Amino acid sequence: MEKNNLLFKWSIFFFNHVTLPILHFFLRKTNFGSIHEEGDTGGYSPFITNFLDTIVALTYQLFWVYPIFLLSFVLNAIWYQEIADRAYRLQYGQPINSKLTYNRLIRVIAGEIYRAILFMNYLVVATIVYIVPIFGPLISFMYFCWIYAYYSFEYKWINKGWTLEQRIEYFEERWSYFAGFGFTFTAITFFVDQFLSAGVFALLFPLYIIMANNALPMPRQNESARFSTFMPYKLRVFWVAKKMNDKIINSFKKRANSGNKSTRTRIKNEVTSK
Repeated sequence: MEKNNLLFKWSIFFFNHVTLPILHFFLRKTNFGSIHEEGDTGGYSPFITNFLDTIVALTYQLFWVYPIFLLSFVLNAIWYQEIADRAYRLQYGQPINSKLTYNRLIRVIAGEIYRAILFMNYLVVATIVYIVPIFGPLISFMYFCWIYAYYSFEYKWINKGWTLEQRIEYFEERWSYFAGFGFTFTAITFFVDQFLSAGVFALLFPLYIIMANNALPMPRQNESARFSTFMPYKLRVFWVAKKMNDKIINSFKKRANSGNKSTRTRIKNEVTSK
C-alpha cells in the first residue's frame, strides 16, 4: 500500500519538478512562441507557455495521474477492509456474518445505496459551508473531523453487525469524542492540495482503522449531562445530509410512481380500444 501511495505522490512531484522544467527548457532553446518586437531582446510568450503547460498538465493527469488515483482507490479499499478485519479479529474475534438470503441481499444493496447518497450529501454540505464568511472554514473543518472519525470506526461497527441507524445514533451521542478523534487527521489533510491530501489520507487511514478497533468511546456518566447547555448529549451531525437524502429519495419515488401510473393508464387504454 505504501508503494502504491508513494507512486501516486511521486507522479505529481515528477510532473511539477521534472516534466514542466524540461518543457520550459525546450521552449527557450527552440524559441517556440517567441516574441521579437522592435526594442525587444527576445523571449517566449507567457501565453504560449501557459497554454502548453495547461495542455501537458491535462494530458498527464488524464492518462497517468487519474488512472493511478482510481487504481489506488480500488486497491486501498480492498486493503482497508483486510486491515479492518484482521484488527477486529485480534481484538474481538470473528466478525458477525449473518446468513445472506435474497431478501437480506436486497436490503443490503438498498442500504448501501442510501449510505452512499447520505455521505455524498454530507461531503457536499461540508464543502459548501466552507465558503460561508468568517465561520465557514471552521465549520467545514469540524465536518471533516467527524466524517474521518466515522470512516475509521465504521469498519468495526459493520463487523459487529450494526445497522446504519445504530451507527449514526452511537456516533451522534458521542460527537465530542469523535470530533477529537478526527481532529489530527483532518489538520494534516485539510490545508493541502487535493491530490496530496488524498495521498496522505491513504497513507494514514489504516492507522486510524487500527486505533478505532482498539478505542472505546465512553458514554456520558451523568444523566444531567443530557441537559447541559454547553455540551449537548446528542448532536445531530448528519441531520442536514439525512434531510437531503429524504428529498432525493422522495423525488425518485414520485417519478417512479408517476411512471407506473402512466404505464398502467396506457395499458388500460390499449385494452379498452381493443
